[in-house]
Amino acid sequence: HSKIDIHRKENAGAAEKPITIHSTPEGCSNACTTIMEIMQKEAVDTKFTEEIPLKILAHNNFVGRLIGKEGRNLKKIEQDTGTKITISPLQDLTLYNPERTITIKGSIEA
Repeated sequence: HSKIDIHRKENAGAAEKPITIHSTPEGCSNACTTIMEIMQKEAVDTKFTEEIPLKILAHNNFVGRLIGKEGRNLKKIEQDTGTKITISPLQDLTLYNPERTITIKGSIEA
C-alpha cells in the first residue's frame, strides 16, 4: 500500500514539482514506473521531445554509499540498468537543504 503526495502548493510556479512516495522499496519502484509512464505519454501527446529524467532527492549522508569507492557503485548501476546517473555537487548543499539531487536518464524499463 503506497501513499503519494504531490507538493503543489509549496512550488506553485515551479516547472518541477516534487512527489513524495511512502511505501516499500518495491512499491516505490512501481509508483515511479507508473509516474514515468504517465509523464512519457503526456510528452508524446504534447510533442515534448526532451528526455524526461527521474530526479530523486537524497540526504547527503546516503549519497556516499550510492556513489561507492571511486564511483564504482554508481558505474555498476549505470552499466546494469543502461542509465546515466548524475548527482548534484556538494556546493549545492546548505544548512536548510541537506539533500542532493540524483538525476537518472534512461528508458522507463531501466
